[in-house]
Amino acid sequence: MLKNHQNDLVDASQMPAFLANGGEMGALIHAQDWHGTPLGPPASWHPSLKSMLATLLSSPQPMIMGWGPGFLSFFNDSYRQMLGSRFNGVSGLPAAQQWTDSWTEIEPIAKKALGGEGAYYEDMPLTLTRKGYREPTWWSLSFLPFRDETAQVVGVYCLLAETTEKRHAEQCKAQAQKQQAFQVDISDALRDAVEPEPMMTLAAQKLGEYLDAACVGYAELAQTGEWSDAMPMWTDGRYSSLAGSHRLEAYGAALVAELRSGRTVAVNDTTVDLLTAAAACKLRDKPVRGTAFMASPHTVNGRLSMVLYVVDSRPRVWLDCEKTLIEEVAARTWISQRRQLAEKNLRLTNAMLEQRTTELLRSETALRQSQKLEALGQLTGGVAHDFNNLLGVISSSVELLRSHRLPAEHCDYYLDLIYDTVGRAVKLTGQLLAFARQQPLIPEVFDVDRQVQSVIALVKPLLGSRMEILHRCCLQEGCFALADVNQFETALLNLAVNARDAMDAEGQLVIAVQQVDKIPAGPGRDLHQGSFIAISASDTGCGIALEKLGAIFEPFYTTKEVGRGTGLGLSQVFGFAKQSGGEVDVRSEPGKGSVFTLYLPRAERASEPQAPAAPEPATSRQGIGVLVVEDNEALGQITCEILEVLDYQPVWVASAAAALKLLADDAGRFGLVFSDVVMPGIDGFEFGEQVRRQYPHLPVVLTSGYNAAMAEQGHHHAFELVLKPYTSDTLARVFRQALAGHPSTG
Repeated sequence: MLKNHQNDLVDASQMPAFLANGGEMGALIHAQDWHGTPLGPPASWHPSLKSMLATLLSSPQPMIMGWGPGFLSFFNDSYRQMLGSRFNGVSGLPAAQQWTDSWTEIEPIAKKALGGEGAYYEDMPLTLTRKGYREPTWWSLSFLPFRDETAQVVGVYCLLAETTEKRHAEQCKAQAQKQQAFQVDISDALRDAVEPEPMMTLAAQKLGEYLDAACVGYAELAQTGEWSDAMPMWTDGRYSSLAGSHRLEAYGAALVAELRSGRTVAVNDTTVDLLTAAAACKLRDKPVRGTAFMASPHTVNGRLSMVLYVVDSRPRVWLDCEKTLIEEVAARTWISQRRQLAEKNLRLTNAMLEQRTTELLRSETALRQSQKLEALGQLTGGVAHDFNNLLGVISSSVELLRSHRLPAEHCDYYLDLIYDTVGRAVKLTGQLLAFARQQPLIPEVFDVDRQVQSVIALVKPLLGSRMEILHRCCLQEGCFALADVNQFETALLNLAVNARDAMDAEGQLVIAVQQVDKIPAGPGRDLHQGSFIAISASDTGCGIALEKLGAIFEPFYTTKEVGRGTGLGLSQVFGFAKQSGGEVDVRSEPGKGSVFTLYLPRAERASEPQAPAAPEPATSRQGIGVLVVEDNEALGQITCEILEVLDYQPVWVASAAAALKLLADDAGRFGLVFSDVVMPGIDGFEFGEQVRRQYPHLPVVLTSGYNAAMAEQGHHHAFELVLKPYTSDTLARVFRQALAGHPSTG
């Protein structure tokens, strides 16, 4: 028993023999009313037609046959399954009527077969309507002529196999390779773009060109979620723009619901797709149109925010790989947009910060300049004040001495007063140079605890009986530092005097020594790792207010009463520490005292000093010639007079060039060269080096007041150095040392 098209049971034994084994299609042909058709009842059909049908209906492979010049069409059960719901239950229709979608492509081939010429086609493309819309398909087709007993072709067989899935797989593979190159291209484009809108336009253009679409753009939804602003970023030049605002409901509730759920929507034909058919009718005469499109949504916090859409003006079957690509481009676009917006906001913020910073730096520079001028005014005022006092003593003493009205016994007093005042002036300039960190230093390794004990013994009488001074020695065995010993003693003395004044000469001063591995961070400086000796002076005095801590190391700054200090003591400590490669730190609180800590570079144990050589008798150096090089004539003449008193034979010249000429003429008459450092032309260091090279037996002693070269280059050249103003005792001592290093001299 078989079923016909109406699912009625049909007895196969009642069917013609050529239809009996034809399955459901055989039953349908048997049940069909053939009266009034060109073929008539099946019993009267041509034997060749019956033979063709018997072969067709019994074949397990999908087959179609066309009978006669009109190509009356029949097919078997295998092909009927491929038709699905599109089969209307009628057989024997002309091919042009049965296969309306594809007959235009098939007819020429079928006619050749009816003329006796068979043919085979691999992956022949045919556009068919199978799911309510036209779509591209591919087939392997074999056309075979059927001949009757007279060898005449009376019909055509068509064996067919659909290869659409295979073609789609091949397309997807090729598309994947193409897509990979596209992804690299668009990744570079998105990475290099710096502004959101040009980036989105570039992404839309590349995607549209790659997919051969008509339009690619973005739709941004309003906060209310009702309106969308279409932003077409690229079109193929033929498709009109979708720009403008549109109500979402115009696209259909079903489509909008899909987008709100975050799912990408792919529509192959808007006129027949269930999501868009109704909306397409409403929009047929409006700007929003397109035969096929795909839309990939972007949601923010569960709200539909933006949609990337791709429109094609023709029906189109969107491939899964194309859907994946569009979703990926959409995701990358959203990420790049957020990144670029964030970077743009960051650039704007940085620009504002830079502008504000520039304004602040400009204000700070102006403030610092003002403070520098104020500090310079304070410094010059302090220097002028102190030097005027010293000059006043010298001027008055000289005036009295020149008056010839002083008793003879008073003359020595005023001469001694002038000498002492000059000494105080020298000390004042030394303190200024120490603060400037350009005082020439003579660093050496010394035992810090031993020097602290020496300073304590010196200052105890100065501090008074109501002050207690304690020394806490370094816990490690031997704390050695590398610095100028004399400047260290002066710095420690200044700290002790400062503590005495802070405690009003009554309280406790503790000087502690320890090894440390860092200098802590402080105002204007970072933490500094290293090996240091820390010498801290802690007092129980009045303390220092926080707002005054930043000014205590400035020269001439003092909170003491008039006449109780110059304001240069702490400046000397500060300059000495900096110039020695260390630091000075202060911690203080009003009413709780202060702690000043001096950090100096730590050194290994010093070698034991050798016993000093016995001084040579003065007579052994009498009559030695000294070449004096000094550009200041008055000072040069006075220096020569001092040397004559010391039994030397000086010769003065005003420049290094003149000195070199004199040495070239007769170097043997001189046993020592004494030269100023700062001179026109060749300076003292360069001159000294030339003398060393040309006359290695001749010792060189240099002298100068303050100058940067003296502080920075003196140790590199290793010359004996004498600071101006100098005394006869100083010259005698330094000359003996210099000559002792050259025993052949004299």
